[in-house]
Amino acid sequence: MIDLHHHCLPGVDDGPGSMAEAVDLCKMAADEGIDTIVATPHVLRGRWRSGTRAEYASILDELRSKAGTPRRILLGSEYFFGHDMDEMLRNESILPLAGSRYVLVEFASHAIPPLVREPLYRAQLEGWTPVIAHPERNLVFRSNPEILASLLRIGVKTQVTTGSMTGDFGKEAEAASIDWLQRGWIHVMATDAHNTVKRPPRFQTARRRVVELAGEEIAEALFSENPKSIVENRGLVYDPDIPDVTGTKSKPLFARIRKLFPR
Repeated sequence: MIDLHHHCLPGVDDGPGSMAEAVDLCKMAADEGIDTIVATPHVLRGRWRSGTRAEYASILDELRSKAGTPRRILLGSEYFFGHDMDEMLRNESILPLAGSRYVLVEFASHAIPPLVREPLYRAQLEGWTPVIAHPERNLVFRSNPEILASLLRIGVKTQVTTGSMTGDFGKEAEAASIDWLQRGWIHVMATDAHNTVKRPPRFQTARRRVVELAGEEIAEALFSENPKSIVENRGLVYDPDIPDVTGTKSKPLFARIRKLFPR
């Protein structure tokens, strides 16, 4: 299985504080059946200093050599949304997931900024696919899920935290995760692991829950096949149509374009 959202690089954000803890975190992930991690340090201006690609790659090389497992640890980032997203992608301030054209984007837990669709739209025009990190933990998405659905219809994808599916982030996040799973609004499950104690990389319990609620085929898509597609820079295997408010189903424009011009 592939974990696309994992803060395993030590000393760069609110993830592990030491290389020793980072090694232990990776070993815990391997014990959960994770064979590939995408390291996703925060890109959040004003709170942490964003490192360069070369700095992160150097830390990652050391972690690989000391951890020995999982089999692959790749580089990405978690970008805190700003309206200049397209510009930051052009100047390579944002590291896409595993060098693909997929970009992990997070919002504050209590708000969604105005005019959010336009920057996400512009990024897609330039060939990027935004993946919203943990929308189930966002108050606005939970209270008005149609806002999330409107982004899904223009081709944005979602990544839900495994701990939300098992109640670790509260009943509201759990309820939203289950609801959106059954609606087909989730594209990827990932741990968003930060440390070995409070935010460990738990996969198996959440996967069993998804199997119970939606079946083995959907679980395989969310935990393995779709993450693999992202790492390999392909279209998603599981990518349901999202009905609009009238109930009409339509494939997002960018999905139709990608069929004509495969990556």
